[in-house]
Amino acid sequence: MVKAHYFLLLLALLGFPLLAETQERSIYIEGSASNAQHQSFFLQNFRTEGAGANYPIAETRAEAAYIFRFQVTPNVITYEDGTQSLPEPDEPQFNIQITLIDNSTSDEIVSFGFQYVNLEDMYEFNQFLFLRAVINIPNGFETESIVIVEEDIDDSWQNKWLYLRLSAEFPITFYRLLPKGLKFGNLVYDGDIDTTTVYTPTDNRTVALPAATIGLQVQFLDWLSLEPSVQAIYDHENRDYSLAINPRLLFAIKSVKNVLLEPYAGIWYPLRYSSDFSSFPRYTIVGGMQMGLRGGSNGAFFIDVNYMYSFDDAVLKNPYGVRYPNPDEIHYRRSAIGLGIGYKYGFLDRQRD
Repeated sequence: MVKAHYFLLLLALLGFPLLAETQERSIYIEGSASNAQHQSFFLQNFRTEGAGANYPIAETRAEAAYIFRFQVTPNVITYEDGTQSLPEPDEPQFNIQITLIDNSTSDEIVSFGFQYVNLEDMYEFNQFLFLRAVINIPNGFETESIVIVEEDIDDSWQNKWLYLRLSAEFPITFYRLLPKGLKFGNLVYDGDIDTTTVYTPTDNRTVALPAATIGLQVQFLDWLSLEPSVQAIYDHENRDYSLAINPRLLFAIKSVKNVLLEPYAGIWYPLRYSSDFSSFPRYTIVGGMQMGLRGGSNGAFFIDVNYMYSFDDAVLKNPYGVRYPNPDEIHYRRSAIGLGIGYKYGFLDRQRD
């Protein structure tokens, strides 16, 4: 007998949460209609639909958590002149207004209307109307907490004290012809510039040559680095090369995962230039963007796009030989678009500022 008592107590304890949950979803159904047949029809059908959907139907308002209320009225049409009439026989004759009320606060949760021609039509819509209202009732079940775990992002590749940079480039250099010493501003000639009748036109030049760069990037601030580098450009046609140093300041943008954007500005200073030139610009500025993609935990693959402009002249030795030897030198204003791809490998982790 004692064991039976314990068993009943256990059932009571297990059933209490379910009972509480059931009470939280209980519904009292009430309604009114100008036609008693309609009132009885909807009371019976909505109670049936509620029970079928596992909602407890309360016998009194005081026992219910929610009130399901309906009101049926004739579908009276009001015209612009203020006159009223009933619709045509094949048009909706009635309007049912459904309201769901929180019984603890008397607040309306949802309210909507539906028109119908006759009661027989409503057999197929009663379930829809009931569920449309009670879908707004909380289900009473405890929901699992959603825990958002922030991923531990390894950004050490972006935060090294020192990087070794290696890249291959293909700079396209533009030489804009200057009129200095040329007849009519664009002619090379033989003899005296004022009296000669032997001349030929010259024009702008565009040269595209392969190049390679090696450099060291020092990241002394989280957002700022200094990169001195050396670039070699090979002139395969003349079997000659140019050499320049290219110190730059890079501004790091690290807001995108696995991507590093580094706009930069610097100077390009020639150490050696092609023997075709008698002098080369000393003052050249460079601006560009290095777009890096994580390549392992210590470095990045990158694309480098830049533009450079020289403020003094590139002076080319006259290439027209004895036929048009004057002037001895032809002056150009130099600019270039640089396109490159490479990899930089980092050493010594640093803490972000």
